[in-house]
Amino acid sequence: MERTLKKYARRIELDEINPHIRYDGKTKGLVLDPRREDVPLEILGFGIYRLNSNFIEGETCDRERVLVPQDGEFEARVNGKRFSGKRIGGPFAAKFGKSNASALYVPCNSRFKIRGKGEIAFFEAPALKDKPPFYISNQDVKVISRGLWLWRRDVVTLITPKDASSNLVVGETYSPPGLWSGTPLHQHDKKKPKSGESEHEEVYFHRFSWKRGPMDQFGPYGVQLLMDGTRLVKAYIIGEKSIFAIPGGCHPVVASPVSELLYSWGLAGNGGELMMRDVPEFIHLKSFEQIFNDLEWEKTKRVISKQRLHNLCAPYSFTRGQKALLSVMLREKGYEIKEN
Repeated sequence: MERTLKKYARRIELDEINPHIRYDGKTKGLVLDPRREDVPLEILGFGIYRLNSNFIEGETCDRERVLVPQDGEFEARVNGKRFSGKRIGGPFAAKFGKSNASALYVPCNSRFKIRGKGEIAFFEAPALKDKPPFYISNQDVKVISRGLWLWRRDVVTLITPKDASSNLVVGETYSPPGLWSGTPLHQHDKKKPKSGESEHEEVYFHRFSWKRGPMDQFGPYGVQLLMDGTRLVKAYIIGEKSIFAIPGGCHPVVASPVSELLYSWGLAGNGGELMMRDVPEFIHLKSFEQIFNDLEWEKTKRVISKQRLHNLCAPYSFTRGQKALLSVMLREKGYEIKEN
């Protein structure tokens, strides 16, 4: 969100505010509170409940919440209505290409209580109108594969204003080891629907499949970037249960080759449909995806003539540098490119 980014970009660049928190496993309730000056958000909040047999009770007042189970099982009551669910084995227990994610939407002006075993992450934001409680089970979620090759990932959208909430958009992204997400770079900072962009803050909650052992020196890791295209250019080493506040700008993340990465994400704004505008200088990567797909239909042909490469590039307005980059990528994918 442009306003939030403008307020906090310089302080983040000077390390006066850190958008990255390593969850200590002890804090309960709201972890990122947008009312605090050291949290680079104005609207969106994030927290974690550690469940046991005793009910955790609360009221949402003028805000709405989306609860995303991380592991274990829960039972909840929202305005007297009962809900229950589980995520046995944690977020990586699902089979390849599947998801065991679920989410519970708690509307504004609601009383709720929850108990169980394990952890539940939650996102909260100002509600824009009254909505009823809503639960999406892991039987109902849909996994969508996005991107290709080095930037391929699986995305699950859990809650949006189209189906349940009034403001919050919540889901999860799975990145295989060594691969990028948030690529090609995109932004959702400005309310410009005609340009395909909305204004939304965002929070990531990172999880890794490999858990650090007692003899491990480093444990699993990845890299989270935060850039605004002008002054703000920051990189953060993320680990298990890293929480990352995104006031605005571009925010790609890469998993290291040593572990799978899955992160829950939540977005909120001041109204309007979520729209992510691709940064023009990197949009050619989407055209590369189409070329990769075209070549997959010719699996037996691993040699690409210069004329064939020219024909593949013809529908697109690639620069000389972009064509050279495509050639490098194709070679890395196992293709031989003949120069004559």
